[in-house]
Amino acid sequence: MKIKVITDSGSCLTQKQAQEIGIEFLPLQVSIEGHTYLDGIDLDSDLLYDFLNRGYMPQTSMPPLGFIEKMFEQFEKEEVTDVILITLSSGLSSTNATVQASAKWHGIQVHTLDIYTTLAVQRYLAIRASELVNQGIQIDEIMKRLEQSVNDSKGYLMPENMDHLARGGRLSPTVAKLAGMLKIVPILEVSKETEGKVGGKPEKVHTMTKAIKKSIKTVCDVKNVEDYEFFVMDSNADDYLQMAIEAFEEKGIHPQVSKIGAVIASHTGTGAIGIQMIKRIK
Repeated sequence: MKIKVITDSGSCLTQKQAQEIGIEFLPLQVSIEGHTYLDGIDLDSDLLYDFLNRGYMPQTSMPPLGFIEKMFEQFEKEEVTDVILITLSSGLSSTNATVQASAKWHGIQVHTLDIYTTLAVQRYLAIRASELVNQGIQIDEIMKRLEQSVNDSKGYLMPENMDHLARGGRLSPTVAKLAGMLKIVPILEVSKETEGKVGGKPEKVHTMTKAIKKSIKTVCDVKNVEDYEFFVMDSNADDYLQMAIEAFEEKGIHPQVSKIGAVIASHTGTGAIGIQMIKRIK
């Protein structure tokens, strides 16, 4: 049995970073003013933030079919028998189903699950899956451990405004309009409870400070906090990021910190903060 781990750029990994840790990488696509970029290859967060700050409204789509086919053709040559597939939520993209179809065509067995989210949790799952493969853990046991942690995870997204989410079809225009009318900061959930979609309703929180503290209080409300990984991400929102880090540290927690990747920031816009947690995979 020869196993490969695959993830996409929703994980906020770049192609180079994924290759360095032995993970196969699929770039989601971001189209801006007639030009299509491959996220994590010729588009990074800083370039995307620059486009957003200049008023562009990017469109996103799944990885190129040709890219997926080329990957599996190479796997056949390398006699790969199985892949562990960790993609962004099926509620956000059809990437997972498309990759499965290609693998079946090439006679390669796929082991996957819906992680109901993306970003740092996706990155964590892909990296841990790769580490477990390298440790020689049986593939069924790896998938069992991944699923157990996914079932004990949660994530919140707090955009400064919801124009990008609404225009991209990720959120109801009614919810976005309501939040704007009431001048409240939305705390949006992306988890198993929302079936991997951007869900929830605007909370009665009128400042980003209160929204951040409320979401952190919620994710930290678990037994044995030391058994969990916590993450803070931002899209060009340094002040909010520092605020979130300090709120975690007040609870004695040092979160992992990163940027919201380009393909996800295309929907959140700048000024957004993401808070996530997941139970550690042993």
